[in-house]
Amino acid sequence: MKQVQDALRPTGIPTFAGAWKATTEHQTPPTEYLVYTTMTTEGEHWDDAVRKYRVYVYLNLWTMIDPTATIRRVRAAMRQAGFAMEDETDSYNDDTRQTLVAWTWVQEMEAEDESGI
Repeated sequence: MKQVQDALRPTGIPTFAGAWKATTEHQTPPTEYLVYTTMTTEGEHWDDAVRKYRVYVYLNLWTMIDPTATIRRVRAAMRQAGFAMEDETDSYNDDTRQTLVAWTWVQEMEAEDESGI
């Protein structure tokens, strides 16, 4: 979703839709990176028609460094783009020496005329 990529661009953190994948040039993941997926639901109806959608962004930060400053940058960027944080969790994996910070962000969007007429 271009909107998520645009929102996170100011953080300077590599951002990937779905998953990070190794390439010929980059065989190992960056020291820190973001991965996201999205889900859209119908959020509001009037007169038998959808009026608003709710877009959920499931965003994961994978990092091998202290995530404190990065968490602040991600929160600020997503809020600036009009998303609201639903939840935030974190965990550390001793085997990979990575911290995972996982968020659910949500934004309401007006529905466009989808009648096709």
